[in-house]
Amino acid sequence: MEIRELAAGVLCVGVKGITFQSGGAAELSSFPVGGVILRPQNVVDLRQTRELVDAIRSLYAGKPGPIVAIDHEGGRISPFREGVAELPPMMALGATDDTSLARRAGKETGNDLRRAGVNFTFGPVLDLALFRNNTVIGARSFGSDPMRIARVAGAFANGLRESGIVAAFKHFPGHGATASDSHLELPFVDAPVQTLRSRDLVPFAQLLPGAQAVSTAHIVLRAFDPDHPATTSSAVLQNLLRTELRFQGVCISDCIEMDAIVKTIGAGEAAVQAINAGVDLILVSRNLSVARDVAQAIARAVESGALPRARLEQAYARVRLLREKLAEPVAIDAPRPDANIGNEIALRAITVLRGPKTLDPARHVVVSFEGTILARGNIGLISKYYSLTENHRMPEIKVPLEPGADNLTGALTAIKQTGRTPIVLMRRAHIYAKQAAAIRAILEAHPDAVLVSLLEPYDALMFAQAQTVLCAYGDERPCIQGLAAVLFDGTAPRGTLPIGDAA
Repeated sequence: MEIRELAAGVLCVGVKGITFQSGGAAELSSFPVGGVILRPQNVVDLRQTRELVDAIRSLYAGKPGPIVAIDHEGGRISPFREGVAELPPMMALGATDDTSLARRAGKETGNDLRRAGVNFTFGPVLDLALFRNNTVIGARSFGSDPMRIARVAGAFANGLRESGIVAAFKHFPGHGATASDSHLELPFVDAPVQTLRSRDLVPFAQLLPGAQAVSTAHIVLRAFDPDHPATTSSAVLQNLLRTELRFQGVCISDCIEMDAIVKTIGAGEAAVQAINAGVDLILVSRNLSVARDVAQAIARAVESGALPRARLEQAYARVRLLREKLAEPVAIDAPRPDANIGNEIALRAITVLRGPKTLDPARHVVVSFEGTILARGNIGLISKYYSLTENHRMPEIKVPLEPGADNLTGALTAIKQTGRTPIVLMRRAHIYAKQAAAIRAILEAHPDAVLVSLLEPYDALMFAQAQTVLCAYGDERPCIQGLAAVLFDGTAPRGTLPIGDAA
């Protein structure tokens, strides 16, 4: 086989546009890549996505079809919104600590993805929620307890596999101990080996021996390799992943176009180093032109002897073997046996730290801290929220995430004018200092105010003076509906806090 065909076969690439002709997907006819990744920009709905995927798959007639991958984790990292099970963030599933529920969620998610033509998903996340300022992982994590993560994430992955979806556990060897975002810069982890082995690596150690795929993190673990990101480190990918953790599947890089790589090594050189280190499939999710450049860099490295041809052939063979085993799509109107699973998870996850008795909506006013929140790197800008007042008639006061003095004065005045007790919807008050100050001012004026943590629950632990504190782990529709059921309808809360002390 020609080197250039081998090089293309170890790439998973992104295309632009929502149709086969509009965004470059048709170019794949002359560029036989191992897989494609669908991004939110490719997705309008299930039917349109299926048409795009079917057109791409038609290019592979007579040979193994491509990996058709997606990031579909639940919560904000969910390109599909309509016609699929709407899952809350995975931290909500962690709060249930219910493996049966997790397996059902994975199975239903897998069924939804198969209907769209997808056969591979990046997830579930095995990163621990360890740092309160780590928003790149945040509520995408199942929690901070390594064994709980292994239990629940493993069950979710089993459900995906039962539905014919390959789950790529991520981000090996663990992105939870970082304070910075690898989409924007290269993070460094200084924890000692013993800490990493007893904490960050535990879920991977539990789940990788039988896994089909794992995705790497662009982070430097100084205890294992002080000089290279995990994606390009043979100490991490060969010694730790393959030898020690006995992983036998396909190792895929995180996107090689992320700034952690582009601003340090460069995409082409990083791809060569990654394959040399043990990566089998290089993710180039943004630009097809960059993917072509990466393929050329790989081919040149083999021709120059910088990359052994045998290593490239091994990577290609692993990817091809996985492709040969991929499940075919199911009918787009295939039955949906567990379509309500996201609502069930969200309701089960609601956690009460203190209080409450059932509340009367007629006696309360909602105070919602809102604004544009960056979900992941430059992906997932969120500025539209589902309202707690949607099905319960209450006044609502919206306050910026970082309120100024005038905002706070206006909010306090508006609350007083209603004559009602505030239900305060917090969004990362542990990060937004002015939001935290405003909440303290509200509590001072209204000691019986109800506090609800709507994202990572670190802010729920900040206000010891609050009489009533709840955690919902997300502000998507299922989370808000579950919260309403507990607050107003008398549904007993059953969630448990999935995080411990955090730095």
